[in-house]
Amino acid sequence: MKRILVAEDDLVISKLYQLHFKRNDLHGSFFTTGDGVIQSAKHQRPDLVILDFELPGLSGPQVMQELHQIPGCEDVPVVFVTGRATVEVIETLRQAGAREVFGKPFSPIQLIHIITQLTTSMGE
Repeated sequence: MKRILVAEDDLVISKLYQLHFKRNDLHGSFFTTGDGVIQSAKHQRPDLVILDFELPGLSGPQVMQELHQIPGCEDVPVVFVTGRATVEVIETLRQAGAREVFGKPFSPIQLIHIITQLTTSMGE
């Protein structure tokens, strides 16, 4: 089973993730801060991480940077879902290593498709 970590401080959006993960037989661990993702990744390598851009404490980009410094997690794919999805932000996140960036509101169907695509290609 693939291990997906999600950092989202908006509880409504977090519940939306949980609903769509359950409907699509995906396992996720959900955190309201990026620090939760970092601590979890230190104990067991995730297959994919989904981050909000703006989180309490560490920002999403800071979490991605720290995640990729954890031994064994250097190539973990990161997907951002953000209300700040301007062309500049999207380009900056991709240059920093994000695999995909979705604006809010986002299409759960597209997100599940990207999750499936990224976690399937890792197992090959």
